[in-house]
Amino acid sequence: MKINNKKRVSYHVGVQLVILALLLLSISVLRYLGYTYFIGIFFLTAFLVLVYGFLKNQFIFEYENSGQVISIKSYRWISSGKKFPVFEMPQKKIVRIEIQERTFRKYLIILFSNSSGKVLRRNIDITFCSEDEIQLLFEDIANNLVKEKSGTYFL
Repeated sequence: MKINNKKRVSYHVGVQLVILALLLLSISVLRYLGYTYFIGIFFLTAFLVLVYGFLKNQFIFEYENSGQVISIKSYRWISSGKKFPVFEMPQKKIVRIEIQERTFRKYLIILFSNSSGKVLRRNIDITFCSEDEIQLLFEDIANNLVKEKSGTYFL
């Protein structure tokens, strides 16, 4: 199963760039017309659009489950597709998963065992995924854990 949010992120970044271009055009027109007071307001609005763009909807999240290995990749929209695995693990080593919400962020928390049997924790930022994508991701990992562990999985 594959899950990604590339189309939605690309759409949001495109809308943000159009809004930013319109605001910068408005600033130049207002400067030409001599409305210096409004330039500050439009400049502040353009700055807030840029900050919002950096904080939200810039990370593309890809999840792939081949049945044996779970692979999660996350990269910036601007990185032109340079993908690095954030998490790649054989499914049988995953002990537990949960979703935790903190202030303005959502995390997929994966507990897994390493080769020595020690349980390790990995937090993966899934803030930029929709609720449907998060639900599909959680259900897919949970269903495969239940099959693998034959009923010993706890949510």
